[in-house]
Amino acid sequence: MRVRIFSGTHRCRIEAGAYNSVAVDGSADIGEIDGWLTVDNARGLLDVRVPEGTDLVVGSSTGRIDIGGRMGAVSVTSDSGRVTIESAVSVDARTETSRIDVGSVEGSCRIHTQSGRVEIDRCGTADVAAETSRIELDAVHGPVRAHTVSGRIHVAMAVAADVEAETVTGRVDVSLPKGTVVHRPVTGAGHDRPGDADCTVVARSTTGRVEVSTG
Repeated sequence: MRVRIFSGTHRCRIEAGAYNSVAVDGSADIGEIDGWLTVDNARGLLDVRVPEGTDLVVGSSTGRIDIGGRMGAVSVTSDSGRVTIESAVSVDARTETSRIDVGSVEGSCRIHTQSGRVEIDRCGTADVAAETSRIELDAVHGPVRAHTVSGRIHVAMAVAADVEAETVTGRVDVSLPKGTVVHRPVTGAGHDRPGDADCTVVARSTTGRVEVSTG
């Protein structure tokens, strides 16, 4: 199942569960384009129920987006309005001024925002870029890229994997599993790590504290 939703300025709640089809509560135009079921031009609060594993594309200008249950591939674009995603196979979210809260992502989690806090509880890989945002990444199971101009970055790795975390004004904290052998290249040097290292960590802040810990 593939569903595309545009909620405009209104709040949108999407719930995945043991459903056989899509159900929409609220006033909207429903159609189908290229194999996608479309829900457009919402007029007021929109509640959508979809089968588990549904691939989802959601757009909003200023409305809040809440996505519950286990989804497939999720793509979100929003100008402003909080975005929450409970569980998905993958996430790609792009916003202007939205707080983004993500629960569990099996695979890749890519988030780009201008401002607004970003929190991910668990994911495979993470690629997060922001201008003025605090970034909190927990239980990451693959490589991480986290960049912000102004804001703290916290990365907690569940496994030994490469991390690149950089901010201009803010603190950077990176924690890895106990016993991890970390390669931290000197600024300006190559990132090729020695054979006894488990991963490479590049953590930098121009004006803030940087801490990389194991265990």
